[in-house]
Amino acid sequence: MKDNIKFDSVLEEKAKKLAAGPLGKEMAKFPLKFASAIFFGQKPNTSLISNLNNGTATLVNFGRRPIAITCFHVLDAYRKRLNENSQIIFQLGNLKIDLLPKIIDECENLDLVTIDLSGENIKEIGDGGDIASCFFRPISWPPKRISKESFVSFGGFPGCWRLQPSKKEVIFDSFSSGACAIASVREDIIICQFEREYWVNSFNLRPGEDLHELGGLSGAPVFTLRDLYYELVGIVYEFSTEFDLMYVRPTKFLREDGTIIKD
Repeated sequence: MKDNIKFDSVLEEKAKKLAAGPLGKEMAKFPLKFASAIFFGQKPNTSLISNLNNGTATLVNFGRRPIAITCFHVLDAYRKRLNENSQIIFQLGNLKIDLLPKIIDECENLDLVTIDLSGENIKEIGDGGDIASCFFRPISWPPKRISKESFVSFGGFPGCWRLQPSKKEVIFDSFSSGACAIASVREDIIICQFEREYWVNSFNLRPGEDLHELGGLSGAPVFTLRDLYYELVGIVYEFSTEFDLMYVRPTKFLREDGTIIKD
């Protein structure tokens, strides 16, 4: 029994070193290449710091057109604010869009919405860095079923890390994980358990800060690493701070044209 414990501890230490090294950094960075902050609110002016809502969008292209995927509850919040104030603006990264005419499909039950970015200057979304620099192109679709034994990578933009250094500037710091354990897989839900005792900081850009409030990650992409490629298996739609559980909607409900399978 002691030998087994020693063996397990050696493997754990080796895994932590890998996670803290170049491999761990690349795995943590990968989902952010296809994730963009989305935000909406009143346009700032010289005397007003804007009251913004924010979330995350997944950027994907199935071969037909560039698409952004986020959650229905994000769209619902935007509609409510728009009804209160017609001057509300909506941005996908640095790209300002007229959202409602661009919606391909939406589903409240699955908490998903797809947005058509055809005709938009999608290069404006990112800032020239790794984040939101690409649209994910799946090798095949729909993705294979994911198992409970798998690990996933995800990344998005928590609202509690949002900074507004000036009236006309907003900064969204990102949060990502290169290997998060899956606790449960059901037909319409993937549940991930945060096992913080095993976490290793690959970048440590916020030393000593332990993030527990993940509001703003709604719409974030979730990938799993197959033998030689990543597969987009889900979209984050909810997080339980009480139980450290992340709820993910499987992407099998999305068709290649961006419509949603609702039956």
